[in-house]
Amino acid sequence: MLLKTLLAALCAAVAVPLVASADAVPDAAAKTITADYALVCTATQDPTDANLAAAFGLLAPDFVHVDFKGKQMLRDEFIAQGKQEIKQLHVTSCANTIQSTTSSDPSTIIVVVSGKIAGQLQAPDGNHELEATTGSQDTWKLVNGTWLQTQSKDVSALVKIDGKVVQDEGN
Repeated sequence: MLLKTLLAALCAAVAVPLVASADAVPDAAAKTITADYALVCTATQDPTDANLAAAFGLLAPDFVHVDFKGKQMLRDEFIAQGKQEIKQLHVTSCANTIQSTTSSDPSTIIVVVSGKIAGQLQAPDGNHELEATTGSQDTWKLVNGTWLQTQSKDVSALVKIDGKVVQDEGN
């Protein structure tokens, strides 16, 4: 369960240019969402109060995170858990690949994204090397001229600590 929120945020968060989709995503929307994912990566690697506030500000007031078992976590709980977990991490690298995007209407974009982070996890018994590869399906909505994430659903997670697999779901 450790790192679940941060890993979900990563999936919802780090970016390379959006790839082709079934229904074309307008260039302006693609650029904005790509920048939003990059902002979350920045916050993951440099978790200042300002960076975290900006990254969590991308979540809509009605944001819901859905884990592998279908359990839902609302925005405020997701943010609180994420802030707590980020204190235990020193992320040295993060990268992401957009697998696909679809636009069901002009104000909704679904992004399937995979991400990878590496760094150190601070635990009571000392620091440990962390590697995590995750995947999610994220829903973005245009709200009053701003793209906000309304949902992130876990698709996959492979987490290794000191090279040992501690979580493997959806792979």
